[in-house]
Formats: sequence, C-alpha cells, structure tokens
Amino acid sequence: MKNLFLVIFAMLFVCSISAQKNWTPEQCLKIKNITAVVPSPDGSKILYTVREAVMTDDRSEYINQVWLCNANGGNHIQLTKGDKNSSNPKWSPDGKWIAFTSSREMKTNLYILPIGGGEAEKLTEVKTSVGNYDWSNDASMIAFTMIDGADSKEERNKKAKDDAYYMDEEVKQNRLFVLWLNKKDTAGKNVQKKMTKENYNVMAFDWSPDGKTIAYSHGKSPEANDNVYSDISLIDIESGAIKPIANTGAGETNPIFSPDGKLIAYYSSTDPVDWSGTRHAKIYSLAEGKSWRLKATPDENGGIGANGIFGWTPDGKNVLWAEANRTLASVYLLSADGKNISEWNKGSKDLIGSITLNSTGTQLGFVLQNPSQLPEAYTSSLANFSPVKVTNINSAYADKPLPKTEVIKWKSKDGREIEGLLTYPINYKAGDKVPFILNIHGGPAGVFTQNCVAANQGSYPLAAMAEAGYAILRPNPRGSSGYGTEFRTANRNDWGGKDYEDVMAGVDHVIKMGVADESKMGVMGWSYGGFMSSWIVGHTDRFKVASIGAPVVDLSHQNLTDDIEGFLPSYFEANPWDDWSKYDKHSPIRFVQNVKTPVMLQHGEADARVPFSNSVMFYNALRRRNVPVRLLALPRQPHGPTEPRMVLKTMQSNVEWFEKFIGEKKGF
Repeated sequence: MKNLFLVIFAMLFVCSISAQKNWTPEQCLKIKNITAVVPSPDGSKILYTVREAVMTDDRSEYINQVWLCNANGGNHIQLTKGDKNSSNPKWSPDGKWIAFTSSREMKTNLYILPIGGGEAEKLTEVKTSVGNYDWSNDASMIAFTMIDGADSKEERNKKAKDDAYYMDEEVKQNRLFVLWLNKKDTAGKNVQKKMTKENYNVMAFDWSPDGKTIAYSHGKSPEANDNVYSDISLIDIESGAIKPIANTGAGETNPIFSPDGKLIAYYSSTDPVDWSGTRHAKIYSLAEGKSWRLKATPDENGGIGANGIFGWTPDGKNVLWAEANRTLASVYLLSADGKNISEWNKGSKDLIGSITLNSTGTQLGFVLQNPSQLPEAYTSSLANFSPVKVTNINSAYADKPLPKTEVIKWKSKDGREIEGLLTYPINYKAGDKVPFILNIHGGPAGVFTQNCVAANQGSYPLAAMAEAGYAILRPNPRGSSGYGTEFRTANRNDWGGKDYEDVMAGVDHVIKMGVADESKMGVMGWSYGGFMSSWIVGHTDRFKVASIGAPVVDLSHQNLTDDIEGFLPSYFEANPWDDWSKYDKHSPIRFVQNVKTPVMLQHGEADARVPFSNSVMFYNALRRRNVPVRLLALPRQPHGPTEPRMVLKTMQSNVEWFEKFIGEKKGF
C-alpha cells in the first residue's frame, strides 16, 4: 500500500512539473536584458546596463539602469536608480568618471558621475534630447549630437493651431555640439558650441587623438533613407572649418581614427549605393588624402555592432569588424594595409552581440547567448578570445527547461542548400508529429541567429509556443544575411519567387523528419516576414492559420509611402512608374482572391517603415471576401511594438490565435 502511494505521488509530481508553465508571454516579458557592456580603459572594471519592462497603471516602458562590476564578475554596484531611463554609459579616458544619458528630468540629458562615489552632475539642458556622445582623449570635452528643437515662433503657432507646414521643407536635423568640462559661462553652466550649422543630419562621429578635429558622417536628413547615402567630413574644433574626406555616390559612415590619428577607418557601400549589396571597410590617409579598401569579409555586410566597424587594435595595424556568420556572428581583424583578415572569435558556439571595445583597444565587452542560454554580459582581452562571464541577471530562470533548438539544412527546389533553426516542443519525444509554425524573418536581408528563444524581445514568444507543444522553423532563405553577397542578393527582382520555394522546401523537410503534423500548420512573420506570410496564404492553402505583422502587401504603395524610398527600386531595379507590372507581379494584394486561411494582422499605427495602410488594405479585402480576419492596431507603435504592454498584447494574441486553429490545448 505504501509503495502504491509513492508511485501515485511520483506520477502526480511528474504531471504537475510537466504541466507547469514557465514561459508564458507574461513571464517572458519579465526577462531582463543586457543592453551595453563597456570595459574600463585599464580593463579592470565593467559598466553594463540592464533593461526591464515597467508596467503600472499609468506607465508602459522599458527602463535601463547602469551597473558597475569588476572584470572577474565580482562586486556589482547599481550606479543609477529611480523610475527614469539611464543608458549609454561611457568611461572617461582616465577611468575616473563615467558619463551616461538619462531622461530623469523629462528630456534626455547628459550626466557625469565620479566612479569613486558621489552624485551625478547634469551637463546639458536640452530642448529635445542628447543622442550619441563621446569624450575627447584628454577628458576636457564631450561631443554630442542633438536634433533641432522647435523655435519660439513654432511653439506659438502650435499652441494657436496655426502649425500647417510644407512637407520636407523645414527638416529638423541632428547637429554636432562640443561641451567643455573645464569652461563655464556667466551663468555657471558648461560652455558648449554648435559645430555644424549646415543643413544636413550628423550621424556617427569620432574624436581625433589630439582633440583638435572630429570626423563625422552626415546625410541630407534624419530619414533612414538619407542615412544610407551619407558622406564623411572633418571639422576643426577651433576654427569650425569643414573638409569633406569621403563624398562619393557610395554610402560612407562610422569614421574611426587610428590610435596615432594618421588614418581614418570607415564603413562604405558600393558606388552607387546597392541596398542589399556589398559593404566594406575603407581607410583614408590624412597625409596622402587618398583611401583604399580593406580585405572583404565573408558576408561583405557588417551590421553586428556599429555598422560593421567598431575600433582599432592598439598598434593601429588592424581594424575590428563584426557581422553575421550564418546563424552566429563573427568578429574579424582586418589589416590596415588591406592584405589580411582573421576571425577573432573563431570556434565560438555562442551568439555574440552588443560589442564594445574599451578606449585603449585592449578589452572587449559583449553579450553571449544561445537558444537555451539566456543572454549575459562577458568580457575578454582583445589578445585572444577568452570570454569571462560578468553577470548573472537571470539566475532565477536557470532551472527552467528550455526547448531544444538545432540548425537544420535542406535543398530547395533548384538544389540550393538552405539553412534554418528548428525549435522542438519542450519534452519532445522522437517520432511525435506536433503542431508546426513557420516563422519568417524581416529584411529581407535579416537573419535568424542562435539567440535565446526565451529572451524578452519581439512579438513571437517562441519559448511559450514550444511549451504549448509547437515545433517552430525559422528559415534563412535566399536574401538573408550571413551567407555571403551572392546569397543575400539572390532574391533581387524575385520577392515571392525562389525565396518562397526555399521556405516551403523547409516545411516539407520538417514534415519528412516526422516532426511536423501537416494537418496543423501555421505561418507568422513581421515586415518582410509579413510580406512573405501574406504571399504564402495567397499561394497555398496548406496552412490553417496565419499571423501577419506589418506586411508589405502592395509594393508600389509601399515605395511611395515609406521612409526608405531607395529600398525597393534597388531590389527591383526600377521605380514603380518605370514598370508597374513588375511591382504588381510581386504584390501579395494581387493574390488576395485566393486566400482562404484565417489571418490575424498586427501593425503599429505610427509605422513609417511599412505604413499601417498596408494592413488596412489586406484586412478590408479579406473581410469583404468573408475570410476570417482580425487586425490588431497598435497605437503609437513604430515598425514593431516598443512599449511593454503592446509587446505583451502582440505575444498574447499570437498565442491565442494559433491555439484557436492548430493548438492541442496543452499549455494555455
């Protein structure tokens, strides 16, 4: 009798454990994220920022706070507190001070704090917000960018509701400012000077080692489109004289001085700009006034970090570059003479991101994660890849089971090899056929990498879905980054063509593996993933349900209303009016008459990248055809939800929508 009781108790205990929910959307939103890892100049200490979701009766926002610890992971101290955001910490060159930006007084201002203790001092009093900033090498100055604010006349007109304007004729630009820490004006405030008065938008910048000049990149407006076509100039701090150094048809940005100040490395596209084409590191010699290209990286793209380039080695012989490498990411050392390339983190099986090089070029800070390991902060000497873990912010989740994710490969219809990530249900048993979701990334030059499936990010809670019994395939079809230029440009003039065949071949492969239940399949994706999802439901009835986020459904409408006017003409090698039929041929709305699949649309009302009207068109067409359809409108949200409650709502609605049509009623 006693043995029977123990058996029953053990069975009940196992059942309770298996039914326990660890990764609901609500729980996923509680995950903390590391948003910056910054080693001190001598490498002995680390600044890092932790982001958490804050939701109260009158608030819904993400808040960062700045922390300090030793480089061995000991002695953690929270430097900023309160209910306002504090982020982007940077060490002074002597390591005695830190600077950071904070919205603690409504506007985002710049603050400094003595590392030995004391109160933070506010350095700026801005009307808009401080953008990026950086210390001069002698710590006597800080340069920063700030967007133009409304003048007194504009403020009066707004109050009087007399604020009509002509589009694109009075653009607010990001300007470059310099603030002196050792100079005060008559009011006792730090002296600051607006350096750029020209009508263009300042983006990335870097101090010369001697503090006499700043190299900066600039576009004609703050719009994302214009930033792609940027140039680089030098400005003299004393005289204000400006000298262009990279002013071609290429997009040139992110200038970084070599340690001796004789060279400037920068990130450059082809000339003319090709949106999905190659990106390379280039060097400009100040003495010779000429530039040259460095060795090509495997993906020829960059993008993990600050537009590929993020620093120099201390001896000035190599430039540091980071980019996607299939489903992981790599850091490369490119010799300044253009002859050599080596991979710094070769052999790493974790995904590296949020990379920062310290001011002396000796130590790197970064985030490491993998599908079953939540992201944490690490540091390593630049001399060799030897990561030391310095945070453990999500230790409370260490014992919670995460689903298995593996890299799988398959052949597309034309024989090309395609790669993707397959996440299994938690506690999956080999041979079981389970409900299946195809998840398609944005871009199209995005890439699915081996990030943790439970991290607090995005609208699709993969861990929650795996816990509910779904298998999820995240394919990297042609057009994705991480696989080289030829692969990334292979969908040119062909959206919805061979890229569609790639993802559908992946679906068939998972079915043949015996994992996917062909009678219970769904599809989801955001942006280009939304385009592809809306294309799929117009070309096949194999999926029982679809969740479509911020989709491009009419390519002509998209190109004439979005904030990146050069994007689609680059992919389709024509403007809409050059060939309306080409744009129509690849527009999902032209196939809406074929759709039978129930569709939920999700879209931010403030989306400038893919305007909300795309979803309205698709919604109205399906509604009038009596196809089951819902449109979740997200007030104030741009191209993807940014407020925690809106993120939570999209996650919850996705879980509920798939459960309704293909779920097994197990987890929710």
